Amino acid sequence: MNQIMALKGAVTGSPPSAARVAMPSRAASISVEIRPLPACAEIRGAWSDLASRALEPNLFFEPDFALPAAQHLIAFRDAFAVLVWDGPDDDPGRRLLGLIPCFPRNRLFAPDQLIGFSNGRVFNGAPLLDADRAQEAIAAVLGLRGRWMPHGRGCVLRRIDLDGPLIGPVLRAAKQLGLAATLQPPGAALPLTPEPAGGAENRRAALSRQGRLALVEAGSRIDARDAVEFVLAMQASGPHGRAGTAVLQDTREAAFLRTVTRTLTRARQCRIGLLTLDSRPVAGAIVLGRARRGWLYLAAHDESYAPFAPETVLLAMMRQAAPARLILDPALPAIGPAAGRFGEIRLAPQGALRPRDLASRARDALARGFRPRRAGAAG
Repeated sequence: MNQIMALKGAVTGSPPSAARVAMPSRAASISVEIRPLPACAEIRGAWSDLASRALEPNLFFEPDFALPAAQHLIAFRDAFAVLVWDGPDDDPGRRLLGLIPCFPRNRLFAPDQLIGFSNGRVFNGAPLLDADRAQEAIAAVLGLRGRWMPHGRGCVLRRIDLDGPLIGPVLRAAKQLGLAATLQPPGAALPLTPEPAGGAENRRAALSRQGRLALVEAGSRIDARDAVEFVLAMQASGPHGRAGTAVLQDTREAAFLRTVTRTLTRARQCRIGLLTLDSRPVAGAIVLGRARRGWLYLAAHDESYAPFAPETVLLAMMRQAAPARLILDPALPAIGPAAGRFGEIRLAPQGALRPRDLASRARDALARGFRPRRAGAAG
């Protein structure tokens, strides 16, 4: 019973549009809707508009990333989106104020929670909230009652920049609703062997003695498509390929990456770099993001040049080519200026549940799971 979807009509295997649940919030003009993430393709225009005015932009929850993920990747197919609307359902001019990909979850001996979507491919978990009405949107979501969270309120948002602009509105909304807020910073980082001074330059000098080095960045969609194939081929020829974990060895993963890099390149949110040695690619990197901050999504190198650490050389050259653009590696400290602290926000009702509350939750959980057998049904 730990993961019961409390969405009326949300039956596994049902068509996406059949599982929508709309519930009013306290504000008369605000409504909250829950629908499967794949079904959000129908509101792509409103979704993109929200992304353009989000308090904290996050490409991982924008349609160009999330919709291909929902189409190709099994992990995303069971995700739902909590949508906060300003305006009645029949108003064509209503605006989307918030979008939170999540897993609604009922728990027997703790307050029901809204679990923000967490996946290894999502490096930033910040929901999309209107910059001018972020507190109002998050308060509407946290204040839900009835069919979704009948006995309590709670929210867990993961991989959130604890120094980012989202924290203030979330904490104010929690205080407004009487919720306890806990900010959980990331665990202590494993000690890393520091790169010697000039390490990247030394590696670059050593590699350049093997031939003529050049940084090639894909400028067109055709170039990007070809560059992605080079990166995938290099990854598949190395340890990932031998372990069976290369992207090319998973048809869904490969289709997703090809689709998302194509769409994000068109939107200027994808940067693909190749390091060539005498015109032959020896390392490649795919960086997702726009403007000043991007995420290193995938990097690979030619195994025959592994001692020279060509990926390190490539990322250093990409940094030098665009010094103002930060490259974040989710597995390592930021390449460039400080990148913030990514941790977890937990919101929950204050105080423990009383014994009679626990008994009530147990009865309701059993009732949800009990389905009486029809007369004459086969045994």
